[in-house]
Amino acid sequence: MRLIEIFRSIQGEGPAMGRPATFVRLAGCNLRCQGCDTDDRTSRELSTEEVMKSIQSRMIVITGGEPTLQMEELSELIQSLHAQGKEIHIETNGTNPIEKDILEKLHYAVVSPKRGSNFHLPFWAEKKNVHLKFVLGKAPWCWTPEQLHDAVPSLEKERTWIMAYGTDQNMPEARDAWDLALSLGVNYSDRLHIRLRRR
Repeated sequence: MRLIEIFRSIQGEGPAMGRPATFVRLAGCNLRCQGCDTDDRTSRELSTEEVMKSIQSRMIVITGGEPTLQMEELSELIQSLHAQGKEIHIETNGTNPIEKDILEKLHYAVVSPKRGSNFHLPFWAEKKNVHLKFVLGKAPWCWTPEQLHDAVPSLEKERTWIMAYGTDQNMPEARDAWDLALSLGVNYSDRLHIRLRRR
């Protein structure tokens, strides 16, 4: 499995915000989003067994890059973690579906669709353990308020999140994301790790 890093931290965004976890960051992505915070130039190859030895937390967040590009290895890791009773979360851009038997082993799949990408919104929206997180901002892959006013009303509100894009500690667009989430009746996600300058 091609991996960038494994580290312990606190989830800074989305439905599990504020909870401690071990993050498994896989390398490689099928999108090239402006401002991406993942550098996969330092990736290394590890077996599932080697990854498992580095995990001690009960909650595991598999992120990237795009984890679903390594579907065979990803499925093996999820099954191993599930067998140990771990609470498994995954963060994905939603361009690749995950098979039902693997998806059912996840506590949450947080799907963050990028504007203009070939994501499968109907597939994800009907899954009860999937949360949809839309990033509001000026970058070409971010969503505009107008687009979200069109897209969000058809989605289950309790599993829909709006988050501001940005790596600035002050999160200047957070107020806009807050106001939009409130007007649409969906969840607002902050980025605690950015505000506190933590990973």
